[in-house]
Amino acid sequence: MWHYARGIALTALGRVDEAGGQLSQLEDIAHNDKLGRLGFVPANDVMKIAYHVLAGELAAKQKAYDEAITHLKEAVNLQDNLPYIEPPPWYYPTRQSLGAVLLEAEKPAEAEDVYRKDLTVNPDNGWSLFGLLKSRRAEGTMDAVRDVEIRFQRAWARADITLTSSRF
Repeated sequence: MWHYARGIALTALGRVDEAGGQLSQLEDIAHNDKLGRLGFVPANDVMKIAYHVLAGELAAKQKAYDEAITHLKEAVNLQDNLPYIEPPPWYYPTRQSLGAVLLEAEKPAEAEDVYRKDLTVNPDNGWSLFGLLKSRRAEGTMDAVRDVEIRFQRAWARADITLTSSRF
């Protein structure tokens, strides 16, 4: 996970070459069948999610949106197929990253579908409501924005940060 966390941080800083090095090391780990289990979950399933999220975020940073979307869809698929346990084996809904990248790629209708799906799994999640609100605004469906805005304000009422994206 160290390579994942470091790669995400380097990507956010725009240090894409260094982030690519972390991605390469993470890929080797993710495909190691000898990792064992994290409780009830095969560790390499979780590491593959980490790999695809980092690969997607790195591609998005370089505006290679098709590649980013492919990786993030795979991360969503992998996360959807993890067994249900508490706490969940992955720390956030990967649909939030996919939706944010779809918005960056100017695909708001697809982003809306992703956020709606996430809200069926994670009802009233503030991050996903914010993404849904952004996608509705980008689509120009202002008549339906107010309802989502009210839901987001209710979900985010006690938060101490202002969101600019549905992902960290």
